[in-house]
Amino acid sequence: MRDDERTPRRDATTRPTRSQEASDTGRTRRRFIWLTGTAAMAGLAGCSGGGGGATETTTATATTTQSSGSTGGVPEAYATATSLDGTQRNPDSLSSQEAVSYQDEPKDGKQCSTCRYYIEDKNGDGVGACAIVAGEIAPEGYCVSYVEYEG
Repeated sequence: MRDDERTPRRDATTRPTRSQEASDTGRTRRRFIWLTGTAAMAGLAGCSGGGGGATETTTATATTTQSSGSTGGVPEAYATATSLDGTQRNPDSLSSQEAVSYQDEPKDGKQCSTCRYYIEDKNGDGVGACAIVAGEIAPEGYCVSYVEYEG
């Protein structure tokens, strides 16, 4: 018996080439990444709500503070005021406090009153504003947009 009779012959057309294996793997990886990203987004979307009407109220409030003609959630004296470094506040292009992870307490010695975008108290109520973030800002607050004022 000859050697080639003992070993079954493989048909070259049924065996995947290296490039076919790579493209199948790529499709599988792409699909996995897409599904993982979609699941993560769905999970985050579920975490952001407070349940029912509370989410709608929060969204409506955020939209109101960002609409043109409003003051961005601050008294009129702050509407277009300038920050410590001279940046003028534009009520139509502000980030929400949630988007910049604003908190009322300092972080690692950094606080809003030493930030270049902070607008100092103008009406004696102890809070100021920010040139890039909507709403009233506590001088001892902090957000991820913090940039130390060096003036």
